[in-house]
Amino acid sequence: MRAVLASTWGPTHKKYLGAFLDTAKRNGLDPQNFDATDWEGGGDWTKIPWYRKSEGQARFVRDTRGQYDVYLFTDSMDVVFAAGWEEILRKFSALDSPIVCAAESYPWPDINQAGLYPATHHRCRYLNAGMWIAVAEAAEMFANDLSGIAARREKCDQQISVDLFLGKKHPIKLDTACSLMFCLNLDSPSYLDMSGARPRTTDTGEEPVMFHANGNSNLIPICQKIAP
Repeated sequence: MRAVLASTWGPTHKKYLGAFLDTAKRNGLDPQNFDATDWEGGGDWTKIPWYRKSEGQARFVRDTRGQYDVYLFTDSMDVVFAAGWEEILRKFSALDSPIVCAAESYPWPDINQAGLYPATHHRCRYLNAGMWIAVAEAAEMFANDLSGIAARREKCDQQISVDLFLGKKHPIKLDTACSLMFCLNLDSPSYLDMSGARPRTTDTGEEPVMFHANGNSNLIPICQKIAP
């Protein structure tokens, strides 16, 4: 199965970009940059042109359609990897959905939508747009919808993704057990057992493949564990 990891990074605001590239390389991943230009906005998320992320994803799928069977899109400034394609594709397949998004423990950016999410016994029940993975056909349709709505410049990609998930237009499943991505917001780090070879979730018993700092969380302990 031909799979690709795609993200974006420009000349500034790198945060953990070095760790992103290093841990990807260690695990046999070859990240493709779909927008290498610099983005305005600095560290203020409200001023970042998020529409460029969605437009870039749609453009990348369109330009490479037929080359890949699976598309994995992640953030790059605050994501690191603990495993490679074999585990990623196995866990994606086990989730039994053509498109899967990461999940977190807080309903950002609109807390009023919390009650609209499907019930689950897992702690992480809310969509996080820092990672989504899909088979080619689903990736094309989802990316095109993201881009079309983003072109209005009214909402960030996170809000658009949440709206599309709750609207059930796409067959999106959330990785509520955090088998693929673990988001480190709020008290989430306290749900990681760091005693083994890889961080393991204490609530679901998973060894996540990707760890996402959610912008401001500390990734250093994770990096020290997975890439000493």
